[in-house]
Amino acid sequence: MDSNILYDKLIEENMDKGYQVRLVVNEFREVIYIQLRKYFLSYEGEWVPSREGVSIPASFENIRAMLDGLLDVCASAEGEALIQEYYERLEKKQT
Repeated sequence: MDSNILYDKLIEENMDKGYQVRLVVNEFREVIYIQLRKYFLSYEGEWVPSREGVSIPASFENIRAMLDGLLDVCASAEGEALIQEYYERLEKKQT
């Protein structure tokens, strides 16, 4: 892991298309950022970040706003179905 990466979580992986989406927290020029970024599989077999994604300062206000938005999605009918699917997948992994 790169020394300036403080957190790295795989969100989605599509091996057929050779990409991942990752949630990354890193430090750049003494500012901590949160990124949701697409990574591609290089010819050398390493995952490398692309320009596709978003990076915002990891301020309390930004984190709270993102969490608030995610909770809104989860509270909706579509979000409920996503949560159900997620927990069903977790149960399958545990068995």
